[in-house]
Amino acid sequence: MAGLPWHRVFHPLCGADLGTLAGLVARRGLPSARGAPAFAIACAASLLRLPFTLAEAALDAASRAPVPAPVFIVGHPRSGTTHLHNLMAATGAFATAPPVLAALPWEGRTIGPLLKPFVDPFLPATRLIDGVAMGGDAPTEDEVGLANLGAGSYFHALYFPRAFAQDYREGLLAPSRDRIVRRYVAAMGRRSARPLLLKNPAYTGQVASLLRLFPMARVVHIHREPGDVFASSRRALARTLRELALQDFEAADIDTAILETYPLMMRALREQTANLPPGRFAEVAFEDVVADPRGTLAALWRQLGLPEAAPGGVEAHLASVRSFRAEGARLTPSDSAMLARAWGPQIALYGRRGVSAAGTG
Repeated sequence: MAGLPWHRVFHPLCGADLGTLAGLVARRGLPSARGAPAFAIACAASLLRLPFTLAEAALDAASRAPVPAPVFIVGHPRSGTTHLHNLMAATGAFATAPPVLAALPWEGRTIGPLLKPFVDPFLPATRLIDGVAMGGDAPTEDEVGLANLGAGSYFHALYFPRAFAQDYREGLLAPSRDRIVRRYVAAMGRRSARPLLLKNPAYTGQVASLLRLFPMARVVHIHREPGDVFASSRRALARTLRELALQDFEAADIDTAILETYPLMMRALREQTANLPPGRFAEVAFEDVVADPRGTLAALWRQLGLPEAAPGGVEAHLASVRSFRAEGARLTPSDSAMLARAWGPQIALYGRRGVSAAGTG
């Protein structure tokens, strides 16, 4: 069984409910022949889990226990959100959502914990898109679970890419999904007395909604040189579509999706965070996190008054990733000119070396 592409058999949508799966087909059409078997398995999984889904709904209705105010990491895809998430999680100050439970948000305290020890050994050693190490308890992006809870996810554009550029943009900018975000945070947060550390690029343009749902939450924005964001996003999206798309994706306009979405996300973030009081919002540069991770963490803890960190965790994490090398990506002169026209204000605000520089993946 070695080499079996588990993600193509047991697709991430195996954690979705029947309503979410039916809604995807109604809005985006049927899977292609290539994607049909994985989608059928996802439908079967939702039926098998249905008793646990209903039991969990009953438990949720009977329990309204509050969860500690979360800390949210935001940033456009490929801006370094995962690197910062892993680094902050290594402090031991926070609870995080592990992969299996994040993917099973409907059953986070029933069948999810029971399945975790059996599924963990089959998780890939690294992420599909960039080789970053994974594990059964690795911090996981919220969108994995939110995409399985209902409509409005940019992951759905990757799974059903028939109208890729539009669905990607709308999934990152337009969803109104307070109900499912509240449900997801409650499902993950009740597992620990520590505050949740959550990260999701889709939250970048939705900070106002997050703070309406969780008034005492704190938000960290990580940004990266825009040319690197574009080069890395282009490569990661192409790779993700190859691995996870359930429809034919050859016509997916990846460049348009990135070009249109990035400035809109950054503008929304700036507008929604302009008047936040001190101690609620902080920004870091990906380049600074890489160059001085300890100093960056110390500054964040001072700015936001974050919980006390456990000794040794950060050093152990840094030692474990010391040999990791990100994939390189170089922009062509035409790419650079295109970005200069489309992203001028963002390059002025977040750029360091200009869009002609080599991307670092």
